[in-house]
Amino acid sequence: MPRLHPRQRYLPVLALCLVWGWAWAQPAVDQQNRSTAARAVNLLSFVAVDYPEAVVGGAIRDRSLYRQLQGNVAVATSLLQTLPDKPGRAQLLENLRALAQAVEKRAPVAEVRQRANTAADRFAALYQLPRSPAEPLPPAGEALALYQDRCQHCHGVRGDAPQAERKLNDPARMANLSLYDFYNVLEPTRNDAHDADVDGDLSHRERWALAVMVAGFAAPESAPALERAREYPALVGLPGAAILRPAELPPQARDALMWWRAHPQETAHLQHPLARAAGLLYLAQSAYRGGDTASAYHQVMLGLREGYAQARPQLVARNPALAAQLDQQWQELRQSILDRAPSNKVIDKFQRLLGNVVRAREQMQPSSGSAIYAWAAILFVAALGLGALLWYRLRRRRR
Repeated sequence: MPRLHPRQRYLPVLALCLVWGWAWAQPAVDQQNRSTAARAVNLLSFVAVDYPEAVVGGAIRDRSLYRQLQGNVAVATSLLQTLPDKPGRAQLLENLRALAQAVEKRAPVAEVRQRANTAADRFAALYQLPRSPAEPLPPAGEALALYQDRCQHCHGVRGDAPQAERKLNDPARMANLSLYDFYNVLEPTRNDAHDADVDGDLSHRERWALAVMVAGFAAPESAPALERAREYPALVGLPGAAILRPAELPPQARDALMWWRAHPQETAHLQHPLARAAGLLYLAQSAYRGGDTASAYHQVMLGLREGYAQARPQLVARNPALAAQLDQQWQELRQSILDRAPSNKVIDKFQRLLGNVVRAREQMQPSSGSAIYAWAAILFVAALGLGALLWYRLRRRRR
């Protein structure tokens, strides 16, 4: 057997150290990339919100704000170029170029808003930003003392600051921001919106509580009708309440979401347990794709305990085969995450389970169509009876 050179003996150890070092540093790199992407989302969200203040009817009304929005797009584009290349990155870069051109030619507000929001959402999807909490949203009251101490002097007692860019009680402006947009502005690791004295030490929950409180300044005074929760179930719970922008919804849904997201404690009884389970599975899958296996597992188990388990008895009574299939799929997904199975297999289990949870939700939902079918059957039988009676009388006359 050939003898190894003394230096060659250390090569396996050196390679192992490099692998360990890469594995140790990778979570920090991923977090830095997500923070960079979150900053870009923040800049683009303010382009969508502030553009109507800068440009009116194709003419520049506020030149300083207009230049700032142009800078926002330019910085977001440069941030994208520092992030890892992924499928869809080239398309996102093209979206940003189109947005820059739209701002440059002072395009209509609706066009710029749509392009900015689309680019922000693609940033978030491409770099797997967790845009919704796994736990229920905290009530606004939790943030009252924080707001009075750190935010009131700039934004006013009830968001009624005189400066348009600081005003938080304008429904038209606030409808263009999601709860996540409010939360993202309070990122402690950046100073592009606030300094460290405002948000440098805020916890995850405190940021969401402030987002809920700020959303309440422009919310309608009265709660939406209960029918709205049945018409738009995705708006009552997470992640819909956190990631959707009211301005992109029909008027009735827009007003309902603006109230619901400001009063999350009032929506718990409106959300079906299987809708809660589906929302948590969606968040878990996003966390898993982003490399956060611990959060993904926590959200899977939360969806199992606080969602599926509550609806299972009713599902067993209605469709025992589907309930048995879901029991097995929950267990297989949980075990595959713990066993660190190949990511493509875990994602496939996520998608199959999520599809069946949505299917179970549809089967558990009271169907208004059943009443329609019942009335149709009654009318059909009545029509047959009337037809038979007319035929009998006509036959008697002929005889």
